[in-house]
Amino acid sequence: MTASMRAAKATLTALILLSATFQVACSSSQKGQQADYKELYSQHRYADAYKAALEAQTSGSSVQKEQAALIAGLSAAALGKNDEAEKILTPLLKSGDQTVSGKAAAQLGLIAYGADRHAEAATLLTEASNKLTGDEAARASLYAGDALRAQGRTSEARASYERAQTQVQGDSTLKVLISDRLAAVSGTQATGSGQFTVQLGAFSSWQRAQVQADRYRARAQAAGLASPRIVQTANQQGVKVYAVRVGRFANRSAAENVQRNLGAEAKITTATNE
Repeated sequence: MTASMRAAKATLTALILLSATFQVACSSSQKGQQADYKELYSQHRYADAYKAALEAQTSGSSVQKEQAALIAGLSAAALGKNDEAEKILTPLLKSGDQTVSGKAAAQLGLIAYGADRHAEAATLLTEASNKLTGDEAARASLYAGDALRAQGRTSEARASYERAQTQVQGDSTLKVLISDRLAAVSGTQATGSGQFTVQLGAFSSWQRAQVQADRYRARAQAAGLASPRIVQTANQQGVKVYAVRVGRFANRSAAENVQRNLGAEAKITTATNE
């Protein structure tokens, strides 16, 4: 597994962590069982949480079964079992509990986004943003915007990012990501001018390119540059790719100074198709 793929998996996993509290009325034995799989999930012990949640689905009220199914589906996704996660989570979209259906929609949207099913992802993530609150709603709006932007629906992406900006609460990193996305789609992200740029990779999917851009955001800003941008271009074989680039420079020497600060993945290229 490549570094960018590991980063993608880590990013998707981070986005779906659940809050610790569910309001459940149940017997003391059921409470112990519920707390068990929820605690396992919160500890990132996804294999154990998956098994315990599946077992919890066999008893209890319909509400308790839905909550167990949610943990089972999220755990399956965290383990990379996306087919199983979709099978478990899809029925939860019809749940009367907004939190359950919202979290299910968010995870299903992220799975679709990771598979480059961008139209489906945008619909699911927008649905999640309508049902969730606070930072969870803001994350859903952020990634709905990314899915819209990957389809070239820039004005809708901007609206989704603006919505995320109104929803975000305590997550400072999320606030920065939203601001970066808004700057990119609004044309206010200063990239400099010149023939040369530093490229941080070229990817077949928009989602993997965005993960790479997010990975290098802090390093680029520390070097006094704008956040990395994504440029749709073609590789030497003429295949469409999404290139992650930072800065534009009048001469190769200036680009080399930035390249040294960004690490081994950084390569100098010309700023074509921008």
